[in-house]
Amino acid sequence: MPPKDSAPPRDKILFVDLGSHFGGVEVYIEGLAEILGQNCEMHAVSSLGKLTGNLRRKKVRVYSFTRIGSKWLKPLRLALAMVFVPWLVFHYQIRTVQVNGYFESALLLPLRLLRRKTIYTMHGPFETDRYAWYRNPARYFPRVMSKYCLQFASVVVCVSGAVAQVARGALPPHKLIVIPNWVHLPPLPAVKTKPAHIVQLLYVGRLEQYKGVHLIIQAMRELIDAELHIVGEGTYRAELEKLSIGVPIQFHGFQSDPSRFYSNADIFINPSLGPEGLPIVSLEAMSYGLACIMSDLPVHREITGDGCAAALFSRGNARELRLLLHNMIQSRALRSSFSSAAREAVERKYSHEIASAKYRTLFRTVTGQL
Repeated sequence: MPPKDSAPPRDKILFVDLGSHFGGVEVYIEGLAEILGQNCEMHAVSSLGKLTGNLRRKKVRVYSFTRIGSKWLKPLRLALAMVFVPWLVFHYQIRTVQVNGYFESALLLPLRLLRRKTIYTMHGPFETDRYAWYRNPARYFPRVMSKYCLQFASVVVCVSGAVAQVARGALPPHKLIVIPNWVHLPPLPAVKTKPAHIVQLLYVGRLEQYKGVHLIIQAMRELIDAELHIVGEGTYRAELEKLSIGVPIQFHGFQSDPSRFYSNADIFINPSLGPEGLPIVSLEAMSYGLACIMSDLPVHREITGDGCAAALFSRGNARELRLLLHNMIQSRALRSSFSSAAREAVERKYSHEIASAKYRTLFRTVTGQL
C-alpha cells in the first residue's frame, strides 16, 4: 500500500505527428508539450529530426521515424504507425493521444477500439476543393479520409474560428472546441528615435506559390524607400528570386529564430492566398507590435478584428497591396496606430497564458486527471 503522502500517478499523453517538413504544426506540438509538461508524462511519435530533438529537450520520450522521414514515404510511416501506436499505448498504458495531420487521422479508429481518449487538432480546412483526385491523389484522398475519420475523435480542437466554421459542416458540434494558436509575448523592441530613410518590410513563412509572396514583389516595383526581407524556404524560392531582379529584396532562408527580423522590421506582410488555419507568423509579427498588412482571408479578419489590428487587402490583388504599402511607408503615424492595435489584440486573445489555461482545462476534462 503506497504511503499517504505519495503523489498520484501522472497521466500519460502521446503526441503523433508524421509530417515531412518542420512548420506550424510542429511549433504547435512543441508549445503543447511545454504547456502540459509539468502535469503529465509525455510520449511522442515523430518523423522529423528537429522536432525529435526539441521534444527530447522538453523531457518527452520520442519514438523516431526519421530514417523514413521523406515526404514520399509518408504512406509507409502511416502503415508502421497503425501497428506501432496501438502497441505503444497498450504497452505503456497511455490513456490519451493527441493527433495531428490528415494522414494521421486514420489512427483515430484503432485508438477508439482500444478505448483511448483522442484529441485531434485541426490546423486548417479540409481543402478537398483545392485538389482534384485525378491530378493530385496523394493530397486529395487523405483530406477526404480525414472528414470521416474525425468522427472517431473524442474531441476536435480547431485552431481558429475560421477552421471551426469549416469543421461544422462535417462534425457534430459537441465534438468541436476552438482554442486559437498562441505566441509568447516578447518584450517590445526599443522605439526608433530617428525615422529610417529606408522602411524595412518583412515576410516570414514558407516559399510556396499559394503563400502569395510574388504579390509583394509585384507591389514593390512601383514603390520607393522600402526594402523587403524574406525569411523562409520552399519550392517556389527560385521563381521568386527571378521575379525579384531589380527589386530591393534580401532572401535569408530558413531561420530557426526569426526574432531579430521581427525586431528590425517596420512593416510585416502576409499575402497568403489561402487556405490557412491560423498562421503563427501573423501572430508573432503582431506580438512584436509590428504594423501588419495581410490578405483578407477569413482567419486574418478574425485575428485582426476585421482590419482593426492590421490593414487588409483583397487576396491576390497586388494593386491594393501596393496602395496600402505606399500609405504605410509614407505615414509613421499610421504604422504606429496599427502597431499598438496588433500588440493589444495578441495580449487580449492569443497569448501563451490564455492558451495554457484552455488546454489544461481541456486535457483535465478529457483525461479526468490533469
